[in-house]
Amino acid sequence: MEAPVALSWEEQLALFKNRGMTVTDNDIDKIKNISYYRLKEFARPLSTISKNNDKISISYNGVEFKEVITRYYQDKNLRIYLLHAIEKIEVSIKTRISYVLGKNYGAFGYLNFSSWSNRRKYTKFQIEKEQFSIKKRLLKIVKRNQSSEMHIEKNLDTDGFPSVWLGIDLLMFGDIVTILEIMSESNLKSISSYYNCTNEELVSWMKCLNFIRNICAHNSNLVDIKLTTKPKIRKYWSKYLYFIESGRDEKIVKKPTNRLSVVIIIIVELVKQINPKYKWKDIQSSIRNLCKENDERAYLLGFNSLESAKNITLLIKNETRPKKA
Repeated sequence: MEAPVALSWEEQLALFKNRGMTVTDNDIDKIKNISYYRLKEFARPLSTISKNNDKISISYNGVEFKEVITRYYQDKNLRIYLLHAIEKIEVSIKTRISYVLGKNYGAFGYLNFSSWSNRRKYTKFQIEKEQFSIKKRLLKIVKRNQSSEMHIEKNLDTDGFPSVWLGIDLLMFGDIVTILEIMSESNLKSISSYYNCTNEELVSWMKCLNFIRNICAHNSNLVDIKLTTKPKIRKYWSKYLYFIESGRDEKIVKKPTNRLSVVIIIIVELVKQINPKYKWKDIQSSIRNLCKENDERAYLLGFNSLESAKNITLLIKNETRPKKA
């Protein structure tokens, strides 16, 4: 196998140009500070890729280098903006969990997972396994924590575990998702009802946001994300989502997108229950910049039209779903 050859900055820019990208001499400054392969990744959805005799050819079809740079920076912006919204959801969810478990089982009852978990759905072994893992991580976090509350005797049990109101707040997002997933239906309902969603929707959405949170935190490509496990999608979202057709003739099946649009809608659905006055300006601005007044660019994000993409936060914010008793 032939090894990659080291290229100069000029040669890297020329490679983009030779593959059909519109570049200028000034673009050399950008490629010196953003790696070639990172830019290639953001340019990939705008390219045409063909294969002939096991040789892969890439054509950028006249795409401007500055659009690739825009995608790179707007991806960075979106990661920051969405992470802010996800953290708001995380804090709210933790507060709700600690309230429900504290009210129903007392300050330290949450440490006995079998008391509040779904014993019909999960075996004793599964529950104890999650209990051991989460409590082990929690104890490590407590030992590193510098909060003055951790030095107040009544806030800790005899094993050094904090009360539910302190303990839940210290847990990682992934642990919170696990707690929601194994929680009894009645306890979970007390939480999901606040967000005006079903138990299944809440668990599904939180799993999705845990994945997205990790993407945002590790500087990975967010705008071209493809969800391998699709979260629960509400029927009225179909007005805004791009659908993928598969099959032949009478057996054509339409499946909703697995791209960023779904993530954004989930975030808006949850945040509007927490803070109806939340400002979506920055997120919406990034989406508009990515779309470039172009339906095709909106499709890449998973929206069914430019209009949906440009106004998605407002559209979902104004959707009403009757609260269930």
